[in-house]
Amino acid sequence: MIRFEDYEVAVVIIMTRFLEAVAIVLAIYLALKKYKLRYVIAPAGIVFLSVITNLLGLIYRDYFPVIASVNFLTTAILLFLLVYYVVKNPEKTRDFTPSKDTRCPVCNVLILREDELCTAKIGDYTYFFDNCHHLVQLLQEPQYFLERGSVFKGDIKEIFVKTKDTKRWKKFNDVKLVEENGKIVPYENPPKGAKVLDPEELLSNAQNILGRG
Repeated sequence: MIRFEDYEVAVVIIMTRFLEAVAIVLAIYLALKKYKLRYVIAPAGIVFLSVITNLLGLIYRDYFPVIASVNFLTTAILLFLLVYYVVKNPEKTRDFTPSKDTRCPVCNVLILREDELCTAKIGDYTYFFDNCHHLVQLLQEPQYFLERGSVFKGDIKEIFVKTKDTKRWKKFNDVKLVEENGKIVPYENPPKGAKVLDPEELLSNAQNILGRG
């Protein structure tokens, strides 16, 4: 059986407590940033698992050093995987539900339906659009909407849209923009022969005007 010195066990316990504190702070952060509930609860689940494992170590005292070490490694790995997934997949983990009084900055109408919803963070503000066509209008004519007071000047940090064909949230750069019946519609897999617009070009032009520097 692997032997541990007392100070080594103490270090493992302290580091595990630190990870549990990080998990709690992470849960609070995800809640404030409006991530989906399951990702807010996940860090709490990691802490709960760690506490249960520690209690198991108290029951089987002869194996406590090993149990404590395994608990630390498990907690660290689970926490890392959660953070990695959340950072790499914001379109899957964020909650994009707007508040009841949210209005589209282009048409100024209350957003009642979410099947064509889009969202963009510009500077310190997050805007919701009732459809992708209005989002594209803003990106095509940012100066007009700045002068109208619909949006504030700031760097474009993140834009997400819900695609027509899959109904999934995607990053704006990852969709195919297609004109249908005079409106711009986002697709993951556009119809064959459809003329596709370049999201990168729209973003670049809008950033030059909306960006602070």
